Amino acid sequence: MNKAVQITCLAAVAAICLAATGLAQTSVTLTGTPPGYVYDNIYMSPYYATVGGVTNTPVICDDFADESRIGSTWNATVTSFSNITSTNTSWGLAGANTQLYGAVGYLFGQVLAAPSGSLSQIVDSFEMWAVFDPKGVQNYLAGTSVGSGAPISTTALCNMIFGACTSSAAANPGGLLGALLQQNFSASTFSKLIVLSPNNSNGTLCAAGQGKCAAQEFIALSVPEGGTALMYLLLAGFCCAGAMYMRSRSIGASRTIA
Repeated sequence: MNKAVQITCLAAVAAICLAATGLAQTSVTLTGTPPGYVYDNIYMSPYYATVGGVTNTPVICDDFADESRIGSTWNATVTSFSNITSTNTSWGLAGANTQLYGAVGYLFGQVLAAPSGSLSQIVDSFEMWAVFDPKGVQNYLAGTSVGSGAPISTTALCNMIFGACTSSAAANPGGLLGALLQQNFSASTFSKLIVLSPNNSNGTLCAAGQGKCAAQEFIALSVPEGGTALMYLLLAGFCCAGAMYMRSRSIGASRTIA
């Protein structure tokens, strides 16, 4: 009986571990944008998504090269900002410096707090895109222009983010981006944030920045996995009760024998 309880507990632990591993991947559906602002035909963050069944989750993208469409659904790998490595996020897989997620975490709060359609929302959104893809953002801003009535021109926006809208600005940014990177924010500081990195059709992680992913990489606030925690508690209770029961049986048997 002692052996049976041990085997049962080990099997239950394995099942729980597999379930927890499964939670590292989730389904994401981009459901819409707030009544916000479109700058040069680009919707500004935040967007809304259904993440693992949780509706109306605000998400902010950090990927300027890939595309996401309203109504599209994809599978994503979920990674806490406390556990980011070079292999568990799209930008890490692309070879980017994963410490830059600290800057992304800071800008997440700035974008989320910015009034819809405000100049700060535009600036912070493009600055976040520029963290991992400075060349892509700089080339875009240098090669396009917005219509009249926009809060800021693309040239002024480029100068504001990079310090100068030149070919070398992306490699050695000044301006807002340069000042932000000098802060050396740690990703672990923003432990309540998660990265939603898109997966390929075969379930592997998609590398960002190449325009080949099913969606952009998004940042969101973490959702407590209450179900998993409850399963662990139930498992612990079951194993403890089983151990106590077998101990009492063992003690009773030894007394009888004695």
